[in-house]
Amino acid sequence: MALSNVPVFAQTPQGPAVASTSAAHTTLDDISDDTALLFTAGADGAVITSLSTTPKETVTAGVAYLYVSHDGGATGKLLRAKAVAADTVSATDAPAEIDFGYSESSPLRLKASGRLYVAFSLAKLMAWQCNPINN
Repeated sequence: MALSNVPVFAQTPQGPAVASTSAAHTTLDDISDDTALLFTAGADGAVITSLSTTPKETVTAGVAYLYVSHDGGATGKLLRAKAVAADTVSATDAPAEIDFGYSESSPLRLKASGRLYVAFSLAKLMAWQCNPINN
């Protein structure tokens, strides 16, 4: 990054970053083929103010995983895991959203080109969303 006298802080709100997962995640110590890339930060990093997942089909109890990679996706580190309760999804019963707890007052800050990967412990379709602000 070139030197500048302009302060670097989150400046450009992005539309929500979205991804879907459908494979059962079984390698808990790293990202693998059963994870999905959710977001890649810009050259000066990014701030994530919310992150959630929602089942798109009926699920039994499982675990949702969030990983970060700072080497272009070669390796990842587990940031958070959230329990997902059994949920019957139908035309008359909306699925429960699982919130990972990030907010404007308690954001997730990513380094330059940092990547977020997501996964679910069951082979069920999950929709993922985060709200990033690039620096």
